Amino acid sequence: MNFTEQEKYLKRGRVWAAVCAACVVAVAAYAWKISAVAAQMPALIFPVVIAAVCGSLFYTPDYLHLNVNRTKRFRWQVKIRWRLIAVGLLIGLLSDRSLRSVEIVLASCTWLAIVNLLAKRVTTIRPSSAYFLVTDIVLIGTLLSATHIDFLLAIALIVASAHLVSVTEEEASIAQSVYFALIASALVYYCASTEHDHITAWLAGAVAACAFASGVLVTRAQKQNVKNVGAGASELEEFTGYTDEKIRELWATSNEQLAKNWKDAHLDENDREKMTAWYRENSELYMFAISGYNLEYKRIRDSIKMLRYGCGACLDYGAGNGEIILELARRGHPAIYFDVDGTSMRFARHRAERQKLTVEFFHSKDDLAASAMQRGLDTIFSFDVLEHLPDLPGELKFLSSLLNPGGRMAFDVPAGSTKAHPMHLNHHLEIHAYMESIGMVEERGLLQSIPFRKQEKYVFRKPA
Repeated sequence: MNFTEQEKYLKRGRVWAAVCAACVVAVAAYAWKISAVAAQMPALIFPVVIAAVCGSLFYTPDYLHLNVNRTKRFRWQVKIRWRLIAVGLLIGLLSDRSLRSVEIVLASCTWLAIVNLLAKRVTTIRPSSAYFLVTDIVLIGTLLSATHIDFLLAIALIVASAHLVSVTEEEASIAQSVYFALIASALVYYCASTEHDHITAWLAGAVAACAFASGVLVTRAQKQNVKNVGAGASELEEFTGYTDEKIRELWATSNEQLAKNWKDAHLDENDREKMTAWYRENSELYMFAISGYNLEYKRIRDSIKMLRYGCGACLDYGAGNGEIILELARRGHPAIYFDVDGTSMRFARHRAERQKLTVEFFHSKDDLAASAMQRGLDTIFSFDVLEHLPDLPGELKFLSSLLNPGGRMAFDVPAGSTKAHPMHLNHHLEIHAYMESIGMVEERGLLQSIPFRKQEKYVFRKPA
């Protein structure tokens, strides 16, 4: 993966999101102003929805569309709607105590809950956005015709629905024409039966701006994802000889198969030799799991952030497919790869040779230590590996011993075993206290300094 290209894409994406958000806010603010709504709930909900949508524009399109997981968008839409149901219940019940209003809120949330519960049974993954759009329009249309809810509140619901469906749609350009037609029909129907004709165009503009902005950003993400996935699949196809269909199947199933293989092996977590042998035997599955993971938005963004720490001679400890260390070699750093001698290492070596990059490869800690003693290391990276190793204190001490004075070590320690990742070991080590005990000093950013925030990524420096 070319991280320079990815960084350019993400920076331009933030500019696009800012422009789109500004347009949505401008149109919505004017519509809200001329509506002169004084009712408490509409006056509160409309700006909150607009703010939430604008915030989502900066994150959600890339999060949902930069990946190889074809079920992610469907699962996210179901999950987010459960949260919205809870928020709707809370706001609706607290803002208006009349029995009629409570009945409307409860009925609306019940409808949305039933739609969510039936989603997996009545729709497949691909047309799920159309299913949610239709059920939302049914709800909003019923509220407009049967309860005469405030028009600004109705527009807030339409805006939220348009955004949710837009950011989860498989084919954004086709979807937009459907959204605009249905949204325009709902607005025309409603405004024709009320006395708010003078703001019809502005309200329609607010909804259209939201749906269009979402569609623009989703289309950008989809195009970038096609490029990323195509490049990743091409490398794997050349190395393995597998078909594109087989590669995509392994992307989808490798994590699940790894979890099953781990449970079936019944390994003693303290038996380092048997664990190393298991990882070697399953390294092809890991190659595909890592490859798919590297194509995800959050992974791309985190890798770009961590690469900024690269300085001087660099080691990637547990380097997998070599994504980080190959990029550092491409940027001119002396580069060292370390991992189990398996398929993923051979794949990383193949990639380095194809790209004519100079990288040293090691699978023995003794050989790695001997090489580091000759010149020392200035930066050590270790991501998604330490949670697999039984002796976490020993690993951290070993890595810190390889650093030159002033050198940095960037690593993560995800929290223990999960259903999806049963091979993650449950380390009960106070990272900060231990690293300080071996003479390392933490470099904390603003996010790491937030109290009670769960921390997985760490950067420590060896004092000069």
